[in-house]
Amino acid sequence: MKSMTGFAQGRFPFRDFSLFISFKSYNNRYLEINFKGSGLSAAIEKTIRDMMKEKLQRGKVEIVFDLFRNGPGQWDIQLNLPLLEEVMKRLAPLQEKYGRGLGLPLDSLLKLPMVFRLDHDPERLSPRDQAPIRKALARVFAAFLESRSQEGRCIQRDLLASIAAIDTLIQGIHAREKEFERDVFRNYRKKIQKFLKDLPIDEKRIVQEAAISADKTSIAEEINRLRTHSQRLKRLLRDKSGVSQGREADFLTQEMQRETHTIAAKTGSMDIHQQILLIRREIEKIRQQVQNIE
Repeated sequence: MKSMTGFAQGRFPFRDFSLFISFKSYNNRYLEINFKGSGLSAAIEKTIRDMMKEKLQRGKVEIVFDLFRNGPGQWDIQLNLPLLEEVMKRLAPLQEKYGRGLGLPLDSLLKLPMVFRLDHDPERLSPRDQAPIRKALARVFAAFLESRSQEGRCIQRDLLASIAAIDTLIQGIHAREKEFERDVFRNYRKKIQKFLKDLPIDEKRIVQEAAISADKTSIAEEINRLRTHSQRLKRLLRDKSGVSQGREADFLTQEMQRETHTIAAKTGSMDIHQQILLIRREIEKIRQQVQNIE
């Protein structure tokens, strides 16, 4: 089981450049990949996307990729001399009018938009440089996957504990089920006899009507379905080859909640209602946790 939340990062100094990589993911219905940073080439972005799509099913992933060149001849220094000359030409009349003391220092001129630009082309990376970058990516990505798996194992333990609590509560309700049916049967029989009073009617007919009414309020089917959903959810969470476990687990929790609502609507037993409330509490815990499952 994997969580949709995870984090990993790494800094890698190389001979001609340094590299910082960060992977961070959150919950999301679908797989969404966003990139930040500088020095990201189209080839490297494709490599990262291919890695993601092969290993991930859902989640919003933020990737920071910063590549800084520090070797000689790695930077593309652009100086817009025509624009700089035009700026100085426009300043010349002001200097003639107000004196030679009026002017702009060189550092201020270089800060003007479009005058000076320092850049590098990530596509100029040689195959010798691309190989260690891919190794660094694989290393950080492996740590990122492990962080998701580690959190997934923690979630799995919590979910299995909640399912175990639900199974125990279901057993308690099942133990009271027959007693509840007998109480319903006796109550319906008393009501029928009360309304009929001294009217002549076959005792077998009274028993039959009471049995029919008691059968309509039986919770045996709901208990069996609730137990079936619980066992199915347990098998799903333990399935190591499962894909998109979160979606199916979320569906099962909705079905379990529906069965508890039906049981509560059918029975008037305070003891069973108390057990149902405890089951709902555990189901709600599961529902919130499965939102983090991939």
